[in-house]
Amino acid sequence: MDWQEVAIDGESHMRRMRDMYEELGFEVRLEEIQPERCKQCTECFRERGEKIYRIYARREQEAEESK
Repeated sequence: MDWQEVAIDGESHMRRMRDMYEELGFEVRLEEIQPERCKQCTECFRERGEKIYRIYARREQEAEESK
């Protein structure tokens, strides 16, 4: 199975999501994106000075099978 986008979020929430997905047995990939490439409101991220990430996940076993 390919990577699936699971969220777009700021770095503080991204860490919690990454940890949660990893605990559930997923491999996680992060892609930093610029606010203008995000199709949602980014004002709160800008106010807090947070980077924005696109978060992808896939099951670890599926990652092994695709090698």
